[in-house]
Amino acid sequence: MAVDIAGVTARLAAVPDHAVTLSSIDYAWGSPATAGLWHASAVHPDGAEATYFVKLLRHPRLWPGLGQIPEGPLREHFASSFPWRFELEMALSGIGAVLPPGLRLPTLHHHEEFDDHHVGLWWEFVHERRGPWSVAEFTHVAQLLGRLAARRRAGAAANDALPDACRIPDGAALRYLVEGRVLHGAGADLADDELWRHPTLDEAVRTTGGPDLRDELRRHLPLLHEVLDELDALPQTYAHGDASVQNLLICDGEDDVVVIDWGFGSPLAVGFDLGQLLVGPMHAGLTPASEIERIHPAILEGYLQGLAVEGFDVDPEDVNFGYLGSLFARSLFTALPVAELRGSDSATLRRSVHERVALTRALLELTGPVVRDRLARSRARA
Repeated sequence: MAVDIAGVTARLAAVPDHAVTLSSIDYAWGSPATAGLWHASAVHPDGAEATYFVKLLRHPRLWPGLGQIPEGPLREHFASSFPWRFELEMALSGIGAVLPPGLRLPTLHHHEEFDDHHVGLWWEFVHERRGPWSVAEFTHVAQLLGRLAARRRAGAAANDALPDACRIPDGAALRYLVEGRVLHGAGADLADDELWRHPTLDEAVRTTGGPDLRDELRRHLPLLHEVLDELDALPQTYAHGDASVQNLLICDGEDDVVVIDWGFGSPLAVGFDLGQLLVGPMHAGLTPASEIERIHPAILEGYLQGLAVEGFDVDPEDVNFGYLGSLFARSLFTALPVAELRGSDSATLRRSVHERVALTRALLELTGPVVRDRLARSRARA
């Protein structure tokens, strides 16, 4: 069966095919499951317009980046187990009824099973407000995420309707990412002398005042398994999983925040979502790393308030480690734009590398002391 986005849109809106306009959305999506994004417009004879945000999901065997994973059992496991239909499954699970006041899902108008390897989703087209978030907005959204985490804590009845992809051990999704992308991928990058001699990276490391950055990352990398063990021992909750500003939409003329693109289906340590809330806009180049000093305490305070509103009594120190330990494991070692450094040089690349080096240093300064202290105390008790 052919993938006919325009034809399905015409049928859905009850208009002729020629009344449909598709505009591809230029967005650097990172998910292997995303095959395309479109703004679809269908104009009726009376001039009324129906608009949709259309996403095409694909089986990971069709992902162009599959070759980046070493051939053999690791690639086969990824291709056979990656939950590529998860976004649809979450929408159909009734998750909207679990959201606290102030969060909502976009309306899913339709989904189309094109074949065994492609599913199309016709979402409400949300008019997102442009521009950077204020600290007050970060705090507000963090509180909503805290309330959501509390409602979805381990053992909550709200979790009974979750998709089968969520029925995996605590922290399993984060462990999978750390074993592959971090320990295997970033570990190899740290060992790559040629990469670290790249003039652009070398200059950025020196000018940001952290010439020991590579050595410090190497020193902290072996702590990852202990950090994961500590995270698994914390109170667990089903988080959003990818709570960046790109997936929590502040909209024009609307008080509710629209939540999209759920990630990481396994239970995770309480506080997990704060890591992506902090670093997501910095990965996207929307917020400089220097803003960490303002955003970090605000979102931690907001999240704790959200937990309290829902009556989830958790030690703030545990929440802080769930947040910063997860950020350490997921984002610290992967913040550098390694793929771009292996391409052609440009002024844009130099600016990006400088900012990502600054971000890596800031994340190390934020998470390193907390991780080292927590692990030292855990070892002392053992």
